[in-house]
Order: sequence, then C-alpha cells, then structure tokens
Amino acid sequence: MPTSLLKNSFDFIVDEIDALVYAIDIENYEILYTNKKCKEEFGNIVGQKCYKSLQNKNRPCIECPTNNNEKKEVNHSYKWEHTNEFNKKTYLFSDRIIKSHNSNKLIKVQVGIDITTQKNLEKEVEQQQLKTLETFEALFNSTIEALIIYNMDKKCINVNDIAPRLLGYTKEEMIGKDALSFIASESLHVVSEAINNSDQEPYEALMLKKDKTTFPALIRGKNITLNSKTIRISAVIDISKIKEKEKEISKLAFYDCLTLLPNRTLLKRKTENLISYNRRHSDYCSFIFIDLDHFKTINDTKGHLIGDLILIQCAKRLENLLKKGDFIGRFGGDEFIILVNTYKKNKEEAKKEIEKITKKILNTIKETFTVKQNQYQLSASIGIAMFNEDISFHELLKRADTAMYFVKDKGRDDFGFFDPKLQKSLERKAIVLQRLREAINNAKINIHFQKQVNSKEEVIGVEALARWEDEELGFVSPAEFIPIAEESGLIIRFGHCLIEETAKVLQEWQNDKEKKHWRISINVSLSQFQRDDFEYLIKNAILKYKINANLLRLEITESLLLKNADKALEKIDYLKELGLTLSIDDFGTGYSSLAYLKKLPVDELKIDKSFIDDIVTNKSDETIVAAILEIGNQFGFEVIAEGVETKEIYEKLLNLGCKYFQGYYFAKPKKKEDL
Repeated sequence: MPTSLLKNSFDFIVDEIDALVYAIDIENYEILYTNKKCKEEFGNIVGQKCYKSLQNKNRPCIECPTNNNEKKEVNHSYKWEHTNEFNKKTYLFSDRIIKSHNSNKLIKVQVGIDITTQKNLEKEVEQQQLKTLETFEALFNSTIEALIIYNMDKKCINVNDIAPRLLGYTKEEMIGKDALSFIASESLHVVSEAINNSDQEPYEALMLKKDKTTFPALIRGKNITLNSKTIRISAVIDISKIKEKEKEISKLAFYDCLTLLPNRTLLKRKTENLISYNRRHSDYCSFIFIDLDHFKTINDTKGHLIGDLILIQCAKRLENLLKKGDFIGRFGGDEFIILVNTYKKNKEEAKKEIEKITKKILNTIKETFTVKQNQYQLSASIGIAMFNEDISFHELLKRADTAMYFVKDKGRDDFGFFDPKLQKSLERKAIVLQRLREAINNAKINIHFQKQVNSKEEVIGVEALARWEDEELGFVSPAEFIPIAEESGLIIRFGHCLIEETAKVLQEWQNDKEKKHWRISINVSLSQFQRDDFEYLIKNAILKYKINANLLRLEITESLLLKNADKALEKIDYLKELGLTLSIDDFGTGYSSLAYLKKLPVDELKIDKSFIDDIVTNKSDETIVAAILEIGNQFGFEVIAEGVETKEIYEKLLNLGCKYFQGYYFAKPKKKEDL
C-alpha cells in the first residue's frame, strides 16, 4: 500500500473531526500543523505565531497554561477555556506536550472544541461528539486495509471489520492479543524492530492466521494520541496476489517458458556468481555449451510442435544427469549450457571428471526420443571452456562456442575443449566470411574450367570451378571458402551466379567450332537444391540464353538424396525433362545404395579423388574403383575419375576399364579465355 494513501487516511480522519486541531512548537510558538476545521476558521496559518494568528495578540497568551507553567513536562495534559479575539467564539482546549520523534523539540498538540453558549447547547455538543465518533467508526471500517489498534503495551484494543476476516478471528478473539501473535516466526525480528518506530515507512512481513497459515502483507504503523493516551494504528493489506504476479514476472524474466529451465539472463548471473566464487577458491569449473545436431531439420520437416516436445524431453534428461551444485539453463533454440564446479585444483583431474559428465550427456541425447508414437534420433556437439581464473561470461561463451563449432566441423556427435589455437582459426573463419560476402556481392569470385577427356584424350567437357584471389587474404582455397559459404548461406547467391555464368559461356561457345559440343558440369549444394525455386532458376537460365540444356550437367552428392528423397526425385525428374544431365559427385564416399541408383535417371558417376590418389599402390582402392566401374557399366552410366595427376594413375585406370578422366595430368583449371 502506498505511503501517501496511508497518510491520507489518517489526515482524513482528523479532518472530519469537528474541532480545531493544531500542533505548536512550545519554544517559538510556531504553528506546525492544522486540520481542515482550523483552516476554515482561521485560514492557512501554518508557520505563523499562534498568539498572532489565533488571538490577534503581539505577545504569548497569559491565559495559556503552558505559558504559566515554568516546568513543561512531556505527556502532561492541560485543559482550559478561552474566547477567541477574531470570531468571539469560546473553545474548550485540551493541550498535551509531546517530544517530536525525529528531534528533541517539545510540541504542544492542541485540540479546541467550540463551547459557545455551552450552558444552553450541552445537548447539541453531545450530539456533535456522537456524530464525530460515528464518522470515525465509519471511516475506520470503510478502508481497504485491516486496521488494528494497539495500546502502548502492544495489546490489541480495537479492530475494524476487515481485520478479523483477514486473519480468521472474531473481533472479540483479537481484543487483548499481543501484536506479535499475528506475525509469522519468519518475520518476528523485522516486526519487533518496526513496532518501536512511532511512524514507520510501509514494510513487508509474513502474517499468521488463526489456522496457522501465513500470507505476505504490507504493514504501516503509526502512533497517535487521543484523549491523552497514545495508541498505535497498524494498517495491514494482503499482498498475496501481488507476490504471485511478481513470481510470474520473475519466471518470464529468468526462466524459459518452454522447458522451464533458467534462461540466458539467469545463466549469465549464475556464471558470474561462479566466477566470483572462483576468485576466492580457484577450483576448476566448466562452462559446457551443448548444441543439438541438425535440430533445424526436425523443425522444418516435422513442425515446431514436435521440435518443442523433443526439447522438453531433452531438458528433463539433462537435468536428471546433474549432481547437486551443477546448474543447467537453456541458452536459446536448441542450445543448452551446463555449469559444473569440479571442486578440484588439479586441471587434469578436473578435465577427466568433465569428460565423464560430457560422455553421459552425449549418450543420453542419443537415446531415442518418442513423440506422438514416432521415434527420433539426435546427437549433440559440445564445446567446453574450463576456468579457474577471473574471466567474463562473454569470454567463456565465446570459448565454449568456438570449441563447439570445431566439433561440428569434425563431424558432430562429440565434445571438445577450448584451445587458444581454435580461437585463431575461428577468427580466420570470421575474416574469410566477411571478405567472401563482399567478394560474392561484387562478383569477385572467378570461374575457372577444368577439362574432362575420354580415353582418346579428346575433350568432352569441362567442370566449372570457383577460384578466389582476395586483395587482403591472397589466394583462398575452395576447400576453405566453399564450406564457409555453405554454412553461412552465401552459397545460394553464389550458386545462382554460377548458373548464370555457365549459361552465358554455353551461349558464347555455340559459335565456337571446337567448344560447341563441350558440356559444362557445375556442382549443386544441398541448400541450393532444396530451395523451391531451384529448378525454375535453371529453366529461366536455359530460356534466357537459349542454350542446349543437354550440355549442362549438374553434379549432386549422395547425401542430397537422403533429404526428403521423394521431393528430390521429383525435382530430378523435372530437370531431366528440361534436358539436363546428372552426375553423382564423390561417389562411394557417402551412402551408396543400389536401391536409389536404379530409381535415379543418372548419367554419370564421379569417382572421388580419395580413391584415385593411391590406386597404383593400394589394393583396396583399386578394388573399390573397379567395383564402381562395374556398377556404372551394369547400370549404363558413364564413370569419370577425378584427380588424375600422373601417367601411372591414368594407365592404371585405363587398364581397369575407365573411359573418362579429369585432373592435372590433362589440364589445370583455367579461365575460359585460356582454355
């Protein structure tokens, strides 16, 4: 309850009394307070001398008992009558000297009742007093607070109608009880101190009902003097609903509404508390960053409802793994953070403990999730930042995030500890990404072409390959920037540019006697192929540049076919209808399956370079290549070997029956002008 509201309630009570009420500084006769009645009679006289503003005199009144009594005793009362010089009315005054609770000043509290023609109006005065009492009682019972009046022995002497209902007593049961009997044990200390303050600010305490249940309350107490007796009025308001709202607000501010785990705000606070603890104890602690692998695929294919239910299950599993003192929170999306204090000062011992915990995390996440009678398999990539020194939350997050991304780059479903070398690699990656974005937007990625030949070493086509020479970074290998482009989504824009550039070259070669029969192969990324507009971009390029679609060959990977296979087959069928040819790139390194090969209208299998490099010396590689060539032969596919760099490899492939080749032995990638 606001302090101003409580104060107004007391002022209102005093103002309704049909009597003059004012307080006067005894030493300098300055009027410190007047009630409404006094203002109506004499105007606003606060701050003026009482003998001047009330009696129109130039010196203190000799009639006033406090002026005639040399020894002014605190709490001593005086009664006297006097006729006012201004309005000629006679008043019966009741004075009481008190000491200010916030200073050593002596203050006279004076109440004056008009008793003009008292002998003839005694009955009227009695009725007026009764009316005043009734007004006080009406006000007393009309407030929204429970009002409890105590004497100076802290015993209850009166209550309004609200108090018994709030505390579960009858009015009679409350009378005579000690003030602290209504206070829960948890708040006794606070209330015991506050009750000795004659006019305290509102404070919170836990109230005790008759049935021993408790509720939070806002209390304000004030001492007042009536009829020469000091009493204490305590106003009590139930704030249970306010507290419930505060809890709800706290949950919204500090807890994730889906999993009910602490959110990133509370995580940051808990991490900072652990860091502060470590300044004194230097135990090794761990900041464990968990990211669910390929979780976006579940949201995209099964919907966010299924994804949310899996996240809830995952959160409960992780909570069940924790020991007392560990802390878990949801950082956002499919990311969780666990804080662990190992209470060990030996780093290797602490690291071994964290490894055990992390392996348990990986295993529990890999257990099947069952949602609405369907089963889902997940894995996680985990980055760990250990610390026993003063460090910031953001630095820990940065380190753990770095370690987690390196785990993803290595193949996911694993964990890794932060290493400063990782940070340098990440910084390099960030720079490459920034420069790559600028290069793609400004068309600074060059397209080179590498020849493909048949067994007669005649050129049958070329593969379009991206090459990037940056002004600041120098030559950047495709092995470095292509994965970054795919991860960041820049591959979509670059892929579109590659399609456009390839179509332009095919149009240009239509009038070239030698090159007009060459086909151009281009690699298609998974993210690009999955876009709904992919096949229409191809069609528009064919129509725009009026090229022979049969000379455009798309190289796709086996993993692409695993993502919504039915839809992928629909797209492939549409592309074949346009006249394009298809190649399975890096064949043998993915999920090779004769089942999908017999369904696909494939034109070519491309043997990955990893099988070609050691074919002369490695019998296993030779066997694999021979098997792929046989598969191609049986299905009627062309089979091309990439990465042919020596004469020995070329002759070995010829002997195995390979008819198509690509590699440095025949030609390096060149700009189209240099072909």
